[in-house]
Amino acid sequence: MEFRMIFAEQSDEENLREILWEYGMDISGEIDEHVIVKENDQVLAGGKIDEYEDYKFYLEVLGVKSENRNYGLGGFLLSEMIKAPWLCCKNPLSKHLPGTRFEITTVARGAASGFYYSYGFEACSFSEIPKTFRDQCDSCPILDDCKPVPMIYFGGNSK
Repeated sequence: MEFRMIFAEQSDEENLREILWEYGMDISGEIDEHVIVKENDQVLAGGKIDEYEDYKFYLEVLGVKSENRNYGLGGFLLSEMIKAPWLCCKNPLSKHLPGTRFEITTVARGAASGFYYSYGFEACSFSEIPKTFRDQCDSCPILDDCKPVPMIYFGGNSK
């Protein structure tokens, strides 16, 4: 199977929402701000990354349809997002040049942290998460089961 990532359209909203609901998440913002992996008319995976400050990105959501897990879709999607996050943002803030240093932060469910580690993310402090998202776990009803891990990825030139 060959994967291709594209920006979602309004007609993809229901399919992507169902995928994210499986993870206890939902669409974040407008549907066309999300990138998806699609086969025919079926959304198989999707996510959203935003640039909140020049060369600083936040991975808001990432999910793969349950019956399509373990086929490399999540890894493909995450790899594309971390390779060139500005291409996965609907409205990037800065002009990105090859080799420009950038960082991506996210909050992974504890069980998913191994997935992110395998793609070069490292654990970090919640203080490194953008303020807008820093406290998102505080009032979550599944906090104790989730065991969230704030994570960071450095791309481009050396750290």
